[in-house]
Amino acid sequence: MLHSSDVEPERLRRLLADQIAQDQARAFRRYFLTRLALIMSAVWVLSWPIPLLPHTVLWGLLATAALGIGLMSPPRTHAATRDTPPKRPR
Repeated sequence: MLHSSDVEPERLRRLLADQIAQDQARAFRRYFLTRLALIMSAVWVLSWPIPLLPHTVLWGLLATAALGIGLMSPPRTHAATRDTPPKRPR
């Protein structure tokens, strides 16, 4: 651990500037590699044989529709528990 009282002010500024530069380089690398991975995966998916692509898109659309219906449907009413008697029809 480095204390500011143990180091000269100019050296402390250089160390801080180096640390900031390393953090910025790391963030840029992460951003660049993430975008590169997304582009490569899109190219890989789009380079599949043409008959597979519609099949994949169909299953993707069905999964998206199922997820949307599941998230947007109203909650189900719960059945009567042991503590509450079931309602009898009149």
